[in-house]
Amino acid sequence: MAEENKSVEKKERTGLFCYFKETNTELKRVTWPTRKELFRNTGVVLTVVIFSTLAIWGIDTLLSGALTLLLK
Repeated sequence: MAEENKSVEKKERTGLFCYFKETNTELKRVTWPTRKELFRNTGVVLTVVIFSTLAIWGIDTLLSGALTLLLK
């Protein structure tokens, strides 16, 4: 029984080591965006977030006003 626990612990350590080794290898294969692409994509994300926020705020305001009128 003690031998089984040692082999399990050894496999977990090897598994964790392999995980980090494979992760490092995979990160070397990644094609990272250029600075220009990064700023452009960040701008797109911020624009979509701001637009979505304003759209949800507008819809919420309209529905709140409609509900207030219905409850009066």
